[in-house]
Amino acid sequence: MLHLIYGNDRENIRTQFHAAREVIREKCDSERLVPEGEVSNEFLSEAASSVGLFGEKTLFIFDGVFEKNEEQEVLVSHGEELALSPNYFLVCQPGFDGDFIQALEKADVTAQECVAIKGSARPAFNIFSLGDALGRRSKKDLWSLYQEARESGCEPEEICGTLFWAVKNMALMKEAPAGALSGLNPFVAKKTREFAKNYSNEEIINLSRALITAYHEAHNGGEPMEIALERFTLGI
Repeated sequence: MLHLIYGNDRENIRTQFHAAREVIREKCDSERLVPEGEVSNEFLSEAASSVGLFGEKTLFIFDGVFEKNEEQEVLVSHGEELALSPNYFLVCQPGFDGDFIQALEKADVTAQECVAIKGSARPAFNIFSLGDALGRRSKKDLWSLYQEARESGCEPEEICGTLFWAVKNMALMKEAPAGALSGLNPFVAKKTREFAKNYSNEEIINLSRALITAYHEAHNGGEPMEIALERFTLGI
């Protein structure tokens, strides 16, 4: 079974994602969070066909790992295979191309769209400003924007994902040849190349590790993510 949650209402997406995760995990014997960069044609084919010796089922979680069109194309190409698998695949991806959604729905995939209602009481907040503050290495701005994000209703998972996206892009541009875009939008690539100069390679790796640890710890009963993120913002 393949269940996709997407749309422009990020707050509702997180709510629906957690709800779906709780329901589906009751049907499975194990759960695996798939990290960014691990998804491939080979991985999805193997995951779709892998079942335990006694028929044990696995819930595979893909939380924000299909950002690029080529990554979404990989998912679409295996849509029918995943939909028919005895395992469960839960995809949470706010930005998803409409054409890909139609292709997945034809494969009998469950697609759940979360659309923001105009006039919503939630204050407008540009969550990508967090990534810019991190890139500039402005501890004061990042701390202030983090508080603003929380007050506006942004969930810790959404904030963590945005910061990880910014760190991942800096890692890409840190080693990219002059003029290379590394799959990023030209504006984002140019901006991120400048941001990457504010950190060493080791520091970028440590930022990535800190965010991954915060995510896993929070979802395994450890330190709450909002506390880990506060420490993260004060530690750059």
